[in-house]
Amino acid sequence: MTRFKLLLLIWLCILNAITILAQVEYSVLIKSSLEDETVICSVDQPVYYPGDTVQITIKRGSTSSKVTVVPILILEEAVLKSVEKNIYTTVVPTAIPPGFYPIRVRVKDTQGRRFDYSTGCSIHVEEHQFIEDISKYVHIEPLVGSENINTPVTLERYQIRDLRVLFERDSIGIGMGPQFVTIKTSVQSRDGSLIQTFERRVLTFRSDKDPDRDRAMLIQYRNAYGAYAAIRSVEFSEVQIVTDSLPDWAIIKVSIEPDYTIKIGGYNRENVYNRYFRVKGPMIEMGVTLGIPKVLYDSQAKDTLIYGNSSAMLRFYYVDVVTGERFPVNFGIGTFGVNSPIDVTPNGGGFALSILFNIADMTRIIGIDLVKKISAGLEFTPFFPIKKRARFLINAQVGLAF
Repeated sequence: MTRFKLLLLIWLCILNAITILAQVEYSVLIKSSLEDETVICSVDQPVYYPGDTVQITIKRGSTSSKVTVVPILILEEAVLKSVEKNIYTTVVPTAIPPGFYPIRVRVKDTQGRRFDYSTGCSIHVEEHQFIEDISKYVHIEPLVGSENINTPVTLERYQIRDLRVLFERDSIGIGMGPQFVTIKTSVQSRDGSLIQTFERRVLTFRSDKDPDRDRAMLIQYRNAYGAYAAIRSVEFSEVQIVTDSLPDWAIIKVSIEPDYTIKIGGYNRENVYNRYFRVKGPMIEMGVTLGIPKVLYDSQAKDTLIYGNSSAMLRFYYVDVVTGERFPVNFGIGTFGVNSPIDVTPNGGGFALSILFNIADMTRIIGIDLVKKISAGLEFTPFFPIKKRARFLINAQVGLAF
């Protein structure tokens, strides 16, 4: 029971503070040709949202004054209506940006002259902060990309430079307010390492088909939200996706989500728009493999030869133009059966051609992601040793590919 009373007391204190704040009165001294008078201006709420009704009350210091006093609200499209003596109302327009909008009083004296006075009173308009569904108004052109990182859309470099995020502003719900958006672009190399990231913060909102109006709202939003001061008006509709130098077969991820540093409300992990692209590279690639071979079959076994424990090969890989994956069978040329990659002597080792069936590449094709630089498989090797007979070898090999 005591806890309930404590909570009730806290709520009463909060409501009382809000009431006091809403009833703050601002006085202004007006001067006419006949007499001076103090006029008090007040509003009924501390904060308003688009669509709210504003009530402005004017209290006169003199009941016998013949001077006419009416409030003037500096708010586009807002029209004040007199509902009672010295009480006026209006509705906050739905498309109004956040900010403070001043209230003045207009005085008309007995000689018909008009004077405007600043009161210090204003209405404080805030956004509703409604977050629209990202997929409802955001998409990427000219190619939409893939939703799955395992099957990104492969593009030429010039196509990637043309990618842009488009905002279908008409698809934003009426009364949702501005949509604050973060566009994150990350580039990942084929071996899985993160190379670069870019981040842009932009805003958009439902358009009323008036470029001048859009420009005016941009200026007011810049004043209200400093983090978006660098936004250009063209970015209400589209934002170019920017990337730096791109390695062959790199994967580009474009992630678009509401900017929760501005928005009020909980983080929604499902309200995100992710698309994946791959940078097209050459169909034939070269690399170096340092391996540890184990000879399983020697066509000249009677001609004894002491094999070393390493090999070094310059390898040529065929790359699938759609998936960017290397074909698991590759061709190589280099040293074999040596104690170091360059230790070729008459007593051991020599030069070889190589056809390697790389099981590690095969597992990556079927979705088992091993360490990218590992090379492991079965090798078929025409071998040419120093001062020994040429032979054909079959060996197992484990190594590193560069």
